[in-house]
Amino acid sequence: MLRPLYQLVIDAGPLIALLYSKDPQHAECRSGFKQLAQAKVRVYIPIPILFEVYKWLLHTTNPTIAQDSLSIMVESLHLTPINEVDLLEICSLLTTIPNWQGSLEDATVIWAAHKRKCPVWTINYRDFGSFSDLEFWNPNPI
Repeated sequence: MLRPLYQLVIDAGPLIALLYSKDPQHAECRSGFKQLAQAKVRVYIPIPILFEVYKWLLHTTNPTIAQDSLSIMVESLHLTPINEVDLLEICSLLTTIPNWQGSLEDATVIWAAHKRKCPVWTINYRDFGSFSDLEFWNPNPI
């Protein structure tokens, strides 16, 4: 039996797909965010992922869209800051799988999911496949 979903950690992909209407997964991610809102799920975003989404939107669209999207993310998501102790934990996490090819931003998603004991919503599972203890959430089909 599936346990109720109260919170999750989000990766950059679903946010980019939501905020960039030309993304091939835009409709799916829009539906996913609607499902999360209806279920009152708390969506946590590590600050480095927020930066990653903003930078992507800035380079792909324009400053106005990037800034408007930043405001939406800050208002609607639960920000997860990273302090020095957290960074040391993330670095320690990286050493558990020395050949892992994921980014430091990806590691913050894994760290936050471990810390909150909740699933991750991502589009690119390749970056997280080495961590077999992670749970993932996907939206119901449209």
